[in-house]
Amino acid sequence: EAASGAHSAWHIEYWAQYFNVDSRDVVQRTYLAVVPKDSFLDVYNANPDLWGTFWVPTSVIFAMFVTASLSQGIAEALAGTKRQYDFTMLTFAVATIYTYVFAVGGFVYGATKYFGSSPGLMECLSVYGYGMAVWIPISVLCVLPFNWFRWAMVAVGFALSGFFIMRSVNQIVSRSNGRLHKAIIPLLLAAHVLLVLVFKLKFFSYS
Repeated sequence: EAASGAHSAWHIEYWAQYFNVDSRDVVQRTYLAVVPKDSFLDVYNANPDLWGTFWVPTSVIFAMFVTASLSQGIAEALAGTKRQYDFTMLTFAVATIYTYVFAVGGFVYGATKYFGSSPGLMECLSVYGYGMAVWIPISVLCVLPFNWFRWAMVAVGFALSGFFIMRSVNQIVSRSNGRLHKAIIPLLLAAHVLLVLVFKLKFFSYS
């Protein structure tokens, strides 16, 4: 979109509208992403925001880094080895999560627009931004040193976030013809599976 009202995308007033939310709005949208009882997009599109779209994945990045560092420290303490901090995990988390949210969200926008849908860039990005919310409690729970439990939690995170994302994308896809669904849904599922495997092997595996 090039403009909104009297302001173009080159003016700060254009972007200010996407931060016109309070904590209650963000909490409600985050809840709908974790417990998708109602349509997230119906609530989101009434007042689109970039606040939660950015800060939810940012919170996931720091949650994963902190809990992974804590769990690795516990594992090293139990093994009697010297503590070694791995700050590359933070860089890896930033690159992985931001790339997934903004690249895949942007892909959904471009694909749906190409196939004749009427997507909004902000709504596509918001699905992937808010869709990361479930990984905050999952990362905390995965501090527990039981690998079977971590796999179970990762499976729960995969199911909840995957259901939310696919349900929301399907709502966007339904505005276009049927070919779109067959074309992009398998790709989105593959990207989601890859992301979850990276989470498990990089952040939720401690020895």
